[in-house]
Amino acid sequence: MAGRRLYRLLLPLLLVGAVNVQAQLNGGFSSDISFAKYLHDKEMYAHAHWVLTQMPETRLSLPQKDSLYYWRGWNAYASKTLKVAAENLMRVSDSADWAQKSHFFGAYCMAYQRDTAAYTAVQHIQLKDSIEHELRYFELAGIRLLQRDVKAYDSLRKHFTFSSYVMEGEERKMDAYYNKIMHQKRKSPLLAGLYSAVIPGAGKIYAGKKGQGIGAFFPVALLAGLTIEAYNVGGAKSARFITYSTLFSLFYAGNIWGSVVAVKVKQREQNNYYDNQILLNMHIPLRNLYN
Repeated sequence: MAGRRLYRLLLPLLLVGAVNVQAQLNGGFSSDISFAKYLHDKEMYAHAHWVLTQMPETRLSLPQKDSLYYWRGWNAYASKTLKVAAENLMRVSDSADWAQKSHFFGAYCMAYQRDTAAYTAVQHIQLKDSIEHELRYFELAGIRLLQRDVKAYDSLRKHFTFSSYVMEGEERKMDAYYNKIMHQKRKSPLLAGLYSAVIPGAGKIYAGKKGQGIGAFFPVALLAGLTIEAYNVGGAKSARFITYSTLFSLFYAGNIWGSVVAVKVKQREQNNYYDNQILLNMHIPLRNLYN
């Protein structure tokens, strides 16, 4: 009997104490999040990051955790720390009001880093309306085009309506890049080397670097002329001939190797250009819809 009486006396006190503790936690969380958001809005991303990382995740409700993950991710996204951004944005639960925004941007950050899991991440986003459904296909198509999987892109692009204010222009641009990639002529490094072996600099012109090709021709041609002259004057054993022939050989070999490299560099430049344009086009609809 005495134990029950003591329990009845202590229970209200325990409940009041628990409520007060939770209220303090809620109040502290709200003020910390508000302060971090203030710093973020002032573009003080490093300071906002410090505040957000100091906030413990324990004893938080699910909505509070969602808010914490969102702001950690969104602040990291703004500061271009994309790995951290993706990790936190993808942790936002499906029940959060900003779940779609978080997951689309999180998946975009993954795609930007060429994370192969980005495709699956986009597939699993819980969608609310037809615009987001089309946006999903658009982002998936962009990921496949980054991977140069043109067959998969062609299948996904069939879901483009070219009528949404969010992505109409970007859908047309993405198709244009798809067509350019499809018709992009891949040049042979071996062929470039052979061209330059016949005519110094010709391989670089073939690679699309006309100025470098012309610039490579003259030193080799000049050294060839000096080598021939040295041979005619002093013979094959003369110091002058040996010097010029050695220089000619080095420049001639460098001209061939330089042409091989020029093709590879040109291809890399083209790929980087298309990748950057694809990523830009994937990004714009996200900003249009969620900002």
